[in-house]
Amino acid sequence: MVSFPNTPLRTGMKLLLSAIVAFIGMAALASHVLAQESGAPVAIENVELPEVVARDPGGHWTEQALAGAQLLPVPKPNVSLRRLLDAASNETNAESIPRSVSVDGANIDEDGVTADLNDQLFPEGAIRDAQMQDDAFQPEDVGTLGAHFSSSRLVPTNARLVYPYRATGKLFFQKPNGGNFICSAAVIRPRLILTAGHCVHRGSGGSGGFYRRILFVPAYHNGQVPYQAWNYRWMITTGSWASSNGNVPNRADFAIIEVEDRRFGSQTRKIGEVVGWFGYRTNALNPNHTKKIGFPGNHDNGQIMHQVDSQHIQNGGQNTVLYGSDMRGGSSGGPWIENFGVKAVGQTGGLKPWANRVIGVTSYGYVATGPKVQGSSVLNQEFLDILNTACAHRAGNC
Repeated sequence: MVSFPNTPLRTGMKLLLSAIVAFIGMAALASHVLAQESGAPVAIENVELPEVVARDPGGHWTEQALAGAQLLPVPKPNVSLRRLLDAASNETNAESIPRSVSVDGANIDEDGVTADLNDQLFPEGAIRDAQMQDDAFQPEDVGTLGAHFSSSRLVPTNARLVYPYRATGKLFFQKPNGGNFICSAAVIRPRLILTAGHCVHRGSGGSGGFYRRILFVPAYHNGQVPYQAWNYRWMITTGSWASSNGNVPNRADFAIIEVEDRRFGSQTRKIGEVVGWFGYRTNALNPNHTKKIGFPGNHDNGQIMHQVDSQHIQNGGQNTVLYGSDMRGGSSGGPWIENFGVKAVGQTGGLKPWANRVIGVTSYGYVATGPKVQGSSVLNQEFLDILNTACAHRAGNC
């Protein structure tokens, strides 16, 4: 990891800065659009980086920039809640019917990688008060739609250092207008993280609509970087999101980011080799119940990993499903996980006993705070298309 401009050098933050800046400069970017075999176009962004990179080769992420990053508001439908739900009630969710595709996750023995709680992105207390702005409200256990949920910090908060929690983290990025923002994301393959399409792409402009300077921090907590910060190397989003003009609900509000390997001591490791990864299951949002994890600004200013447990409440339209939740801006892209946790010795599951599979990500919410629900696109064929492309992009990604 590297030091930040005009700040004191920190332990473990000196890696490769001068060599990388000389090698990359501002990084050579190449963008293009591919057509999947299914015929659905996808947007792809590629950034050429050396094998092992420092936290921020371009020098953008100063302590001030990281501390001042804004929580990306959860997208809101552009029609009233009543009209949206009326339309959804008459819609057949055709993509929820086909067979489910499932892949297991993996818990990784850290093998000498120890969480470094002294490594900070910025000093504690440096967060701007402006991050609290997103229609903040008090958590409750049910909203006006009758969608019950449980909402809490992690107990204890250092549970974030244990799998499966540590496979989730905070995503920093820069929009074309120069603003710095925050979403949530999760590791789903050895080198790949999953988030919402709206966290990496504006929804128009094809490959030119991507955001820049993507940085992922697993197990983030109050500025701590326990497992280092990971630069993106390549990313892809679905055709449904890239051509959406930013409108939600969306059939496939997903994106997958390939992150560059990092050095831990003398070893170069993939992110999944450090924190593990979640599995996934398609067409599984309704019926189901999930744990949703993210960094919402209305709880702890988005600085502490937050969890919400709830079940499906109803179809949200456009291949989406609504669940109870009181999270707001900053939670976008966070994983919705079925059968979350670690099985006890002797525990036998029910008919679907697999553990820690992502079945959705936070995609949208409502202007009104009363309903207390969030929506996710159902993991569908478009999700599988971009995942297969990401797996094939580089040996060892999956």
